[in-house]
Amino acid sequence: MTNGNLLGCVVTAAMLAMPVWAEPPLRGTSTDDWRGWGTLAGGKGYAPTPMGQVHYRDLGPREDHQPIVLLHQSPMSMIQFADVQNALAEMGVRSIAIDTPGYGLSDPPQRQPSIKDYGETLVHVLGHLKLAKVLIAGHHTGAAIGASFAADHPDRVTAILMHGVPQLTAAEASDHPSLHPQPRIPVADGSHLRGSFQPRTPPDQPAILEARTWMTITGYVSGPNLAHWAVFHYDMQRDLMALKGPGLILSDATDSLHPIDLRVAKMRPDFEYLEFSQGSIFAFMTEPRRWARVAADFKTRIERHK
Repeated sequence: MTNGNLLGCVVTAAMLAMPVWAEPPLRGTSTDDWRGWGTLAGGKGYAPTPMGQVHYRDLGPREDHQPIVLLHQSPMSMIQFADVQNALAEMGVRSIAIDTPGYGLSDPPQRQPSIKDYGETLVHVLGHLKLAKVLIAGHHTGAAIGASFAADHPDRVTAILMHGVPQLTAAEASDHPSLHPQPRIPVADGSHLRGSFQPRTPPDQPAILEARTWMTITGYVSGPNLAHWAVFHYDMQRDLMALKGPGLILSDATDSLHPIDLRVAKMRPDFEYLEFSQGSIFAFMTEPRRWARVAADFKTRIERHK
């Protein structure tokens, strides 16, 4: 055996002796099961738009040409829908989560967008994905963006699901707590993070703590909270009343938007209404499978009545 062959055998034997994959739960040097971005595995891509590259996650059967488009609240990212998307895929439902420009892994806009600007961005994302019609599902700011898009492009929307509807009057918008955010300048003791994390009410379960952790992380990673400014300067009523086709309003009893959700349900009595939980804005992240089932059932009913 030549020296070259001997070296090759030694290297091969060494490689075979090495583990090729860590055993579950893939903790590395951690002592817990925090999944981080790992829950967003698969389906990711970028669509070119006038606001730059928009990050999306397209999951589920490709033969479904009218998927659910998921639009997150702000300051957040598609991470809030990660487990919802995973559950929908298991149910055989295609969904596309989108990082609003300026959030998650989407490019930041070069100027302050309006809700209308955000809505028009969806035209380019759907064009990139070659989708003619979708079911829009938005949470808080995502509901506003979805309503704007659906009102301006009714031919592109099969139905709309809005969870927490920010149909704010001028007085409500001018006095909203989110207009007085916590400072984000880093300080030596880390209290800039603690201030942003501090919940208004103590979380009562680990999933709520995880959700608030993500809100804090994404709020810092994203930079300026552009979409909140946009939603507080958006007159939603006109678009809300112009929406055509089926609608579903979801609400949470202790969410600050709950009274507004009830008002919107009266404004649009043709829309279905469901009180999703007795919790707050993070409630659906504690029950992603149930939320996915609500959305999937709504989609099924729409398709049956075409």
